[in-house]
This record gives sequence, C-alpha cells and structure tokens, in this order.
Amino acid sequence: MEQPRQLPVGEEIFLDHIAHFVPDMAEAHREFNRLGFVQTPYTEHRHIVGEEVEPVPSGTANRCIMLPEGYIEVITVSDATTPLGERSAAQMERYVGLHLIAFSCADPESVQGRLTLTGFHPEPLVNLRRPVSLASGGEDEASFTVCRVRSQDMPEGRVQYVAHHTEEIVWQDRWLHHGNGIVALRDVVVGVETLDKVAARYCWFLNRGGPKPMSEHVWRIPLDRGGVVVVDEAGLDELVPDAELPGDGPLIVGYGLLSKDLAKTEAFLRERGFEPEALGGYLRLSLPETIGGTLFIAEDEAKLPWIQG
Repeated sequence: MEQPRQLPVGEEIFLDHIAHFVPDMAEAHREFNRLGFVQTPYTEHRHIVGEEVEPVPSGTANRCIMLPEGYIEVITVSDATTPLGERSAAQMERYVGLHLIAFSCADPESVQGRLTLTGFHPEPLVNLRRPVSLASGGEDEASFTVCRVRSQDMPEGRVQYVAHHTEEIVWQDRWLHHGNGIVALRDVVVGVETLDKVAARYCWFLNRGGPKPMSEHVWRIPLDRGGVVVVDEAGLDELVPDAELPGDGPLIVGYGLLSKDLAKTEAFLRERGFEPEALGGYLRLSLPETIGGTLFIAEDEAKLPWIQG
C-alpha cells in the first residue's frame, strides 16, 4: 500500500499538527499510552536565536504521536523564563489542552510575505532543531522552519506555519502504527464568539477564498489536506454539549481523526476504560482533564459531524 504524501508542494497547505499543552508530561504520557498511541521520546526543543550559530533550548519540550498523515504533539514547559516557555505557561493557565495549530507549507518565506501583505504581523522565521533517535541506533537532528504571528493576530492559540526539512527522520515507520487503529489527522475545531469575523480571518491566514457553511453555526475552511472548523457557542453545543467557551476568549475544542477500522477503534478504547460515544458513523471522546480536548473519530472523513451535517 502506497504511503500517503506527508508534505505539501507548491502553494498547497496541509493541516500538519495540533498540540496539547500539559503541565505534567509523565501523566500525559500515561494517558496517551492508555489511548493506544505510540509516542516519540521526550525531547527538548532548541532554536537558533539572532546571530547564534548553535541552537539553544527554547523553553519547551515534547513527545509526538506520528501518523501516516499529520501528527499530534504534546508540549510541556521545560523553562518558563524563556519567552516561549513563558508564553506556553500563560496559555496553560487559561486551560490545559489544545493551544497550537500548525499548517505545513513548502515555502515559509513566501508565506511570511503574504501574511504581511494581508495585514498580519509575522515574526522573524525561526529555525527549530530537535534530536531524534534512530531505529538503527544513535540519533540525528530534525529541522523545521516556523513562521509565527503575534498572539494578537490569532488569539485562538499559537497558530503558525511550519516547513519540514527532515521528513524521513520525523516520520519513522516504527512510530506510525498505533494500537487504536488511528491513521490520520483531519480537521481542527475552534470555538469562538463571532463566527463570521474569525472565519474570514482564517481564510486570509490560509489564503482560502471563503468558508463553507456546514450549518448556521458551524463553518469549515477546507485545505489541501484537512481543514479548520469554526463554531460559535451554539455550534459548540451541537458538537460537544458539555463544553463551554472560556470567559476570557476562544477555545481550540478538539480535532478529527481517521481510523482504519472504526469498530475496532471503539472496542480498543472501551477495553482501555474509555467511554467513546457512538454517534452516527463517528465516535466522540472527551479526553481526560490532564491532557484536555475532544476527539472526533471516523473511518470516512465524510462521516465527521461537521461534514455529514
């Protein structure tokens, strides 16, 4: 079976990954293991600052859940005195859960220029590095270029672009096979107060012509792979009845995943002590408070609730 193409080409934009921000990485590691996900080793992020030649710690660390299409990142603060560590800690003070959406692109310099022309305020491109262990022994270094905008531009969280330079190192086959049968990341769901303004902003950010209303309260912005689902409070109540917007702003609610066999995924989760809700072709699972967020799992993306209506 041919491996799906992982990275975009030309002007394509993919939903690359989302990230849970957690205060206790050990506890998060246990919960994601119980969910049936293989995770990469704990690794501290490093980046190149200014004229420095060698990368220095950025203040955060991660584990990743790599999928044949996209991935899930789990981030914790390793040093709250750095600018990135301080910002990440402040985000977790609002709530534990999803605080990052990353879109992959082929040309971050071009994206940076486009964002400037459309009224955003991109920061200087950041060259990230992190060591990655190899199946054959030893380690190599994964390399990324990240384009971030100021937090006021995208208050939903750390919303950014990433260009991958070391695909083979990041997506190693040994990390792609999960006991729960999950094979792909599809859409991310964002809860906001004002639907039309936020949807328009994401269209500008993602260079899309316009959102696709799935209902009066649920709009989707499709990408070349995956998409962004924007919901207001009524739409949030439709998708996750027990969820509420924080009093101080928006919420990254959850994300859509694809399973190669939905019945087996449901059985696996129940055996592990979870109680996914089976809802007309998809599963909905509210994650433990220690990691936050909601999963929407389908075998066919047309069965995700914001697509099937």
